[in-house]
Amino acid sequence: MANHAQWVRRRFILCVAALFILTGTCAAQVSQSVDALDEVNAARVARGLRPFLRDDNLTAGALNVAQFGAARLCAGHTSNDFSGLPPGVTASASGCAAWPASMGWGSCCTFENHRYAGAAWCMGRDGKRYMHLFVRT
Repeated sequence: MANHAQWVRRRFILCVAALFILTGTCAAQVSQSVDALDEVNAARVARGLRPFLRDDNLTAGALNVAQFGAARLCAGHTSNDFSGLPPGVTASASGCAAWPASMGWGSCCTFENHRYAGAAWCMGRDGKRYMHLFVRT
């Protein structure tokens, strides 16, 4: 049993390390990376919801995961979105989407009742915006 637990832990650490190593090289592969919380908040206000408060650490994490998704044309969640957050940072939930720019913002968690958020998107080579949103209460 201990060997299995060690194997799972090692695999998790390798996946996290790969995410951060590859994310650093992905930035050059995407044509645009944008802090998108203003866009998220505009969608929230249009529905009568209070805007999220910006959290720079959640934003950094959202940018990491958006770049990762755009570089790989990964339209869904990664195996662990939360590994894209800076060390020591936590989020309550994570949302993502990959849509044509004409459709606007579209990740999960946009209309949920959280207080703090960080959002970002990157343009993939397929012309879609790879969006990511981290939220916490």
